[in-house]
Amino acid sequence: MQAASIPMGIIQFVPTVERILYGSGIAKAHVADEVARLGGARVLLLTPRSLKDSPIVSGLQAALKPRLVGTFSESLEHVPLESALAATEVARRCHADLILALGGGSVIDAGKALRLCLAAGITSPEKLGDFMESPQPLEKVLVPQVSIPTTLSGSEYTRSFSATDFSLGIKRSYVNSMVASRTILYDPVVTLETPRALWLSSGVMAVNHAVEVFCTSPPHLVGDTLKTGSLQQLLTYLPRTAEKPEDMEARLRCQVAAWQVDHSPLRAQPLSAASGPLYSHALAYELGALCHVPYGTSACVTLPACLRWYAERLPRTTKRQATLARSLQLAPREAPDEAAAECLANGLADFIVGLGLPTRLRETSVALNDLERIASQFAKRNAVPPQTGISVEVEVLRILESAW
Repeated sequence: MQAASIPMGIIQFVPTVERILYGSGIAKAHVADEVARLGGARVLLLTPRSLKDSPIVSGLQAALKPRLVGTFSESLEHVPLESALAATEVARRCHADLILALGGGSVIDAGKALRLCLAAGITSPEKLGDFMESPQPLEKVLVPQVSIPTTLSGSEYTRSFSATDFSLGIKRSYVNSMVASRTILYDPVVTLETPRALWLSSGVMAVNHAVEVFCTSPPHLVGDTLKTGSLQQLLTYLPRTAEKPEDMEARLRCQVAAWQVDHSPLRAQPLSAASGPLYSHALAYELGALCHVPYGTSACVTLPACLRWYAERLPRTTKRQATLARSLQLAPREAPDEAAAECLANGLADFIVGLGLPTRLRETSVALNDLERIASQFAKRNAVPPQTGISVEVEVLRILESAW
C-alpha cells in the first residue's frame, strides 16, 4: 500500500464534558448527586415555556430542594440576545452558582450565554452581541452547567453557543471550552413531551453533523468509525421513535448516537488544517436569523441539496460520499462512486420524507425572494471559504435554488 493512501489524523482531547450519565429515569434519580459533585449550592433551572408546568420539571425541582433558588421558563428558540440577558438577570438576583438546563439546543445555549454574561459582566443585549463579535479574554471562571437535553441537536456537548440579534437578522457564535456543560444526563423519559416534529428534525440535524463532516473530510480512523456507527443507530432508531414514541430504548439509542456524532471531549481531526465547507450546517444560521426556520428543519431542507452540490462541484467528496453510502447500505457495493454518491443524497431524502418532515425550502417559512438575501448575508459572514473559483454568494444561491 502506498504511504500516501494510509489515513493520517489527530485525536485531540479538549477540556469540555466531564461526565455523561445515560439511562431511563437517570435525570430525576441522579441530578442532585451531580449538582453536589460540582459544588452547586444555588441552582437556577432553565426550561422552555412548554415544559414550565410539566411533571418533568416538578420532579427535578423536588429532587433539587433545597438547592434550587429559581426557575426561568421562557421561549428561547434561536436564543434571542434579549432572552439571554433576561435569564442572566434572574441568575444574578438568585446568586446562582450552577445552571441546570433542561430542554433543546436553544435552552442549553441560553445557559451557556448567561454564564458568559455573568463572568464577563455583560449587562445588555447589545454588549453581548459586541462581545460575541469581538471576544475578549475572560478573567473569571464560569459557573458550571449541567445539561439535560430533550432533543438531539447536540448543544449539550459543544464548547460553543449561538445567539441571535433579530433586529439585524444576525446569528453569531462564541467558542470557548469554558462554556461547555460539565455533566450531561441523557434520559429518554424527559424527551417524551418534546413535540414530534422537533424531536425528529433534531435527529436529522444529528445526521447532518455526521454526514457533512464525513463526506467533506479526509479519512480518519477514529472519526469515521464513530460517525458511521452513529448514523447506523440514527437511521435505525429515529424512525422507530416515530412509530412507537414510548419506546425508551430507541429514544436512548438516538440520544447516545447524537453525542457519538461529535464525540466531545474527544475530537477527531485531519492532520491538515483544511476542513470541509459544511454548507448545510452553516446555512442554519441565516435560515434561522432571517426566516425563523427551526434549527433541525434547516438540515432537513438543505442536506440532500448540499450533498448533490458537493458531488457535482467538489469531486474530491464523491469517493467519501460513496464510501458512506455503501457503509449505510444505501448503495450496492458494486455501484460506481458517482452512482453511490447519488444514492446517499436520495436515500437520506427518502429517510427525511419517511419521518414526515419537509425536504424543500418552499415547505418552510422561506419565500423565493428570500434566497438572494440569505446567500448575500451568508457570504458576508465568511462562514465558508470559496470552493470552486466562483463567489461564495453564487455558490450558496445555487444550492438554495436547488433546494427550493
